Amino acid sequence: MLLDKTTRMTELPGDAPMTDTAVETAPNETAAPEETLPEALGARRIAALLAERLSVPVAADDIEQLVELNHLEVTDWYKRWPLYSTEAAVALDPDLVKRLVAERTAWLEVSVTRDEAVKRIGWHWRDIARMGDEGRVKVGRFGRYLTADIDRLPVEAEGERHVTGQTAAEELEIRYPTDLRYVEAAGWLAPVTTVERPVGTGRYRTVTVPLYRLADVRAVREIPDVDWESVRGLPKGAPSPLRAYAAKAPTRADVVRCFAQALADRHGVTVWAWCSPYTGGWELDWERRDGAPTKKDVTAELAADPAASSYTDEITLCPKWGRITRRARALLKPGAAVVLDTETTDLYGRTVEVAVVDAASGKKLMDTLVQPEASISPGAYWVHGISDEDLVTADARTFDKIIPRLRKVTRNRVICAYNEEFDRTVVTNDALRVGKRPMHLADGDNWFCLMTSYAAWLGSGRWLRLGGSHRALGDALAARDVLVEMSKGRGFAFSEGGSKPNPRVEQS
Repeated sequence: MLLDKTTRMTELPGDAPMTDTAVETAPNETAAPEETLPEALGARRIAALLAERLSVPVAADDIEQLVELNHLEVTDWYKRWPLYSTEAAVALDPDLVKRLVAERTAWLEVSVTRDEAVKRIGWHWRDIARMGDEGRVKVGRFGRYLTADIDRLPVEAEGERHVTGQTAAEELEIRYPTDLRYVEAAGWLAPVTTVERPVGTGRYRTVTVPLYRLADVRAVREIPDVDWESVRGLPKGAPSPLRAYAAKAPTRADVVRCFAQALADRHGVTVWAWCSPYTGGWELDWERRDGAPTKKDVTAELAADPAASSYTDEITLCPKWGRITRRARALLKPGAAVVLDTETTDLYGRTVEVAVVDAASGKKLMDTLVQPEASISPGAYWVHGISDEDLVTADARTFDKIIPRLRKVTRNRVICAYNEEFDRTVVTNDALRVGKRPMHLADGDNWFCLMTSYAAWLGSGRWLRLGGSHRALGDALAARDVLVEMSKGRGFAFSEGGSKPNPRVEQS
């Protein structure tokens, strides 16, 4: 405020009068010079500059993402550090920067590092990393894992953990390594992979350590007619009752394999033979085509075989996984089936992406984003990574525009989906919502559920998560991989003219 020059007397209690003079002041005509910024700065200093200007916690990671999204470019280098244009950084859209910061901070809130995941559920880091590689756990920025997925692992995938032989022996309450070797020799347990561990003080000295699937280890305890109480707590050096099973199993295995090979040679069909860790017995199935033997035929041949007939009670013909294998082989024939997957706005929400691939070849028949005319929930976004902005940018078409193509590529084909009930419901609901007839898409008889079939094929009592990319095309291809795996049968495959069986068994 500018004041006229005046002089007034002011009386203050207890003080002498004093003169208060207000002097007119002129505004400062010389403004302070603006700070001159360098032409280029590193990620941290660019982040600090934007944080100060926008009042949001911009970090160097946000700058790196801006570069990945082509909003910033490297203009120079200082030693090995990239530099970015200060002018370009200041000119960035503030809403864009704030959105990236919000996405980063939101992801940090709902995710954990690998070490934090290890402490959270007590798993080995290798198992957690493998779950991420297989798509069982969402892995996002900074190599972090979605916390919700990590918390589900002990419930849904405890048996998928890989354990050492010593841990397997402790789980079975038997001696290591003596009794565990008998268990392996009996054909009840086998390593699923190995790791190299350093030993001694040498830089390059390692030892190969076999790892076992925890569910397989626990299945050994359920094998009938084994007196586990007599095995547990045996002192060192005491004979193990498991020796008898170790001596018996290889002979039985040779006999069964010999019979399977002979069956393949006689009838010119592929035969599958699998020793089930759940029952301890063998299971056989074979290819069905013109001239192939029936179950009654094979039962008669098994009873007439001098060696295999003694194991009739331990050999199961035509198990459930065999029927699934034959169905999978039929679906993989050219023109027989397609594999479909959808991504949605929410659980049983509207379609935001749909993909269809040919089951026989894996060829992409359809892969498109879909405008759902509804917002994508945060939970769905963290699964598939598709945002409302992505759909606007891609100019995604609404469901009524894409359903003609969807009906065309699935017509007269069996539609395979990993969760058939989910995808069929989503597609049917969307068709009805936009006033279109779903036609064959609504008929459950036209669909084949890979998830329930795969669980039954494995002998699992629960469904297994699909190890896909959480995008429609990636998940459709991963689901096709499951179909291909089931088509290969369980255990050993024997074909006409295959390797000769054990000569000792042939002569018995």
